Amino acid sequence: MDTIDALRHRLARVDRARQEAERYAESKTRALYEANRELTEIKEHLEELVASRTAELQEARDLADHTNATKTMFVATLSHELRTPLNAIIGYGEMLSEDLTALELEDLAHDAQRVLGAGNYLILLINDLLDLEKVEAGELGINLEEVALDPLFREVSEIISPDLAANRNRLEIEIADTASTVITDSTRLRQILHNLLSNACKFTHDGLIKIVALAELRGESLYLIIEVIDTGIGIAPEDLPRIFARFAQANATISRRFGGTGLGLALTRRLCQRLGGDISVASKPGVGSHFRFWIPLDPPLES
Repeated sequence: MDTIDALRHRLARVDRARQEAERYAESKTRALYEANRELTEIKEHLEELVASRTAELQEARDLADHTNATKTMFVATLSHELRTPLNAIIGYGEMLSEDLTALELEDLAHDAQRVLGAGNYLILLINDLLDLEKVEAGELGINLEEVALDPLFREVSEIISPDLAANRNRLEIEIADTASTVITDSTRLRQILHNLLSNACKFTHDGLIKIVALAELRGESLYLIIEVIDTGIGIAPEDLPRIFARFAQANATISRRFGGTGLGLALTRRLCQRLGGDISVASKPGVGSHFRFWIPLDPPLES
């Protein structure tokens, strides 16, 4: 083979290699084009799905907002309609109880007191329900003022004294010198204490209920810590996570035995949070429960 033939042979090989490379490049280009087209279709489909889901979510949120607003209005209207006859029942119950007591008809006076107690209990439930709705709607106002703890604790103690006596419980109060006053909403703090002490009275018999107030530094902020401790029936570990949920109680047996709607602790937690703190609980069946809530000792006035 002479030089020219060798060059022709090499050129033919190069030409074949070029043609193979072109065919390979063309197949890869076609494959990339198809892949890009498929990706574009997938992208467009995903964008349509996202737009559709976004519209559905927006519609669902609008419906939830509307439903919540309707529910709030219904609760407020129903509560007003219930309060009117209840106030009349309570008013006439007080008059009847006083008249029967004056006539020394003790059995009938006792029955009138039971009617009066039931009416006051219903009013309390209605108020709790309304306050819970206000908190969750962000409409519960807070009025900050300097509150002396000792007279407030004594006042709440007087209110629950019938419950203490009914189950033969003792109440002890301890207030540290560093926690004698707090800047907060006295009405809401009183409400929190009343709910916790009422629960303690309900679930404790022939026992001790204790209120402890102290100051505690957390980070750079000083907090008022209030503990409500009882020697009652306690709460099972599996029930603890849900006791602050609305309309929830520890279990069905507790509900049947002691009654209640499960609103009190749900409202209590939301009130603690609204005051800038929170609440926790530790409990052991047969030993008792230890509720601990905290609020800023001296919050900013604009809060």
